[in-house]
Amino acid sequence: MSASSSEDNTNTNYNNSSSSSDNNTHNTNNENNNTNNEFILYGSQGSRSPLINWYLYEKEVQFELKEPRDVSNPHPFGQVPALRHKENVELFESGAILLYLADKCGELKSDEAKANAYSWVLWANASLDPICFKEDINGRVIDTGIKNETKGMRRLDDVLSKREWLSGDQFGVADVAVAAYLLYVPQFFQGVSFKRWPNVAKFMGRCCSRDSYAKAFGPRVQSYLIGELMKDVDGN
Repeated sequence: MSASSSEDNTNTNYNNSSSSSDNNTHNTNNENNNTNNEFILYGSQGSRSPLINWYLYEKEVQFELKEPRDVSNPHPFGQVPALRHKENVELFESGAILLYLADKCGELKSDEAKANAYSWVLWANASLDPICFKEDINGRVIDTGIKNETKGMRRLDDVLSKREWLSGDQFGVADVAVAAYLLYVPQFFQGVSFKRWPNVAKFMGRCCSRDSYAKAFGPRVQSYLIGELMKDVDGN
């Protein structure tokens, strides 16, 4: 395995299909959308940045997509994803971007919603990522911990046995953060099964079946994942 799972690595091939959209200006039909391309996202289809696209599509937020090497990229290391909002707000790291967008989109209106979102997004970045992607000393992905039982995955399966979404009653930013990492695994390591965690497999299926996921990652990726996850669910 030659790719690196390090956050923002533009050379990492997490996706085996192009996005369904080729236009760098991503529009929606939400009549309440008044962003007017206030958001500029720096990313590429072969990196982790499409998970940001996914959330933006979910919230029907209009944004402009620019290449990682664009001279205006605000990421201090020249990587992706990075986000520019209006003229004076610059962010990098997928978790930070997701939480900022969730706040701007009105998802984090209560203290309870903020606490839940912060907890799951940070857990995805700090704890789930190392489970999903095992790296060598050079930061290159060599294996996945999903091949074996883990305490974190077992606990996640228990949580999802009692709720449909991690974000609460509706799909939200916590679901994007957690599901995005999980859904990269069957793309990166074909044949890896989630059968030992049936509730996680069902959750992944619900997430990748959403129209916004196909728009961000591509319909071929969506179709492949649904087929693989159906095998895991049917096997229980």
